[in-house]
Amino acid sequence: MFPARRDFEQMILHTGTGILIHEASSKNILWANPAACRIFGFTLEELKPLKAHHMSAQERQYRREVGVAWLQSAVVHGSSRKQWKYRAKDGTEFLTDARATLVRCEDGPVVMVEFRNISDEVELQEELTWVSESLQRIMTHTSAGIVVLDDDNCIDDISPLAAKLFGRTPAELSGVHLEDLGRCEPRLTSDPVVERLTDGAGSVEIQQEIIKDDGSTVWLAGELEIVAHDGISSRVLTVRDVTDRVEWERRNAYQEANLQYLSRYHAMGDMAMILAHELGQPLAASTNYLSGLKARVSAETVDARSLAYGIDQIEKQLHRAADIVASVRRYVRRIESTTTLMDLNETVEESLYFVRLRAAEQGVRVYAEIPDRDLPIQGENVLIGQVIINLCVNALDEIVRPTTEVKELTIQTGEADGLASVWIRDQGRGMTGAPTDRLASGAFSSKQDGSGIGLIISEHIVERHGGTIRYLPNEPSGTTVQVTLPLATIAEDGAGHSPAPASPFPSR
Repeated sequence: MFPARRDFEQMILHTGTGILIHEASSKNILWANPAACRIFGFTLEELKPLKAHHMSAQERQYRREVGVAWLQSAVVHGSSRKQWKYRAKDGTEFLTDARATLVRCEDGPVVMVEFRNISDEVELQEELTWVSESLQRIMTHTSAGIVVLDDDNCIDDISPLAAKLFGRTPAELSGVHLEDLGRCEPRLTSDPVVERLTDGAGSVEIQQEIIKDDGSTVWLAGELEIVAHDGISSRVLTVRDVTDRVEWERRNAYQEANLQYLSRYHAMGDMAMILAHELGQPLAASTNYLSGLKARVSAETVDARSLAYGIDQIEKQLHRAADIVASVRRYVRRIESTTTLMDLNETVEESLYFVRLRAAEQGVRVYAEIPDRDLPIQGENVLIGQVIINLCVNALDEIVRPTTEVKELTIQTGEADGLASVWIRDQGRGMTGAPTDRLASGAFSSKQDGSGIGLIISEHIVERHGGTIRYLPNEPSGTTVQVTLPLATIAEDGAGHSPAPASPFPSR
């Protein structure tokens, strides 16, 4: 059975959807069903003379001309849908989902508006999605990246910018542990971080080093904090790319360190000039007196007084030479007396910045295995750093040889038996053919034009700090250079103490 015309009338009268009939040309209200009258609180006779501004909200988007344009769109296109906020007789405003449809009746065209009150639905939806939408807007538009972590520090959600900083897509990063992407300082599991987040005492500053697939390094800095909302606590990390700042700081530190190094370098040059110039005179005079003594001894008669005079003069010139050497030694000790308590790991990391720059130019990958703890030693940061750089550069020179297949340099630090060690490994030709005693004295160089002076200086610096340098075979090929230095003991007053450093000059 198909509903008759009378049946359709009953459906319209009993539906819960409000219906307004507007005259197509004038947009005047011609009729409203009972549901519409009930929603507005007006009778049909009260509704008919009302205009759009009488029964719509006061916001600009609901002004009369907008409403008329909406109804006219239905006249032109046949239908038009819009969210429209009406105002009831008692002044209550309510948001509706409204559809205007052109209907051609026997007496002429009309616009039928069907509307449904959705205020409660919208309010509920806004309440449920406010946190996520707000966070999403922040994650999308802020200049900082946003990372939401779970209690195990795995990524729950991440903004597109943050994902870009890590060099991956949000989908690839979902569920990944943050520290699997790069070393964090401080560690997220360290006691200070855990206690601060647990107590809700505020945010924790985090710095993270990210090595991308193309080998480039990105430094991220941000704040990790607990954000509470709707009874839920989330770990939110706000991160920014600070690579330029970190690189600038390192370059600045390098320039400062290089100035100190150059001052020592020039001081060593001055020392060499002094030795060459000042020692030349007493040694030449001693040689002349010795020649005279040899002539007198070979003569038929020997004058004891002449021999004694010559020996006295030679002794005087040798004393003068000893005084010159002693003065230079005192000078060197004075310019290198700035020993402090330092962290060997920190010094190695600072040195590796410059090593990586040179390695990148030569297509060599640098791998560092540096534990997350201090290795305190008593010494000079600049000089120890220069030793590390010199040894790494020597290894790089070996690695870039065409015959070296594995283009990798590995640096590792550690401690054992009160000693801190740095291991520098390459997979080049190795030093198996070099005499062990010449290696120990620093006089060996595998370079065609090398003199071994860099090794001599490095060994003297390490010996002065009470340490040693050993050259060992690496597996499966190449050389391992081990630098060993005594660990400093930390006294209750915070000062570091270590055995007195050895003399910078070899014993006679």
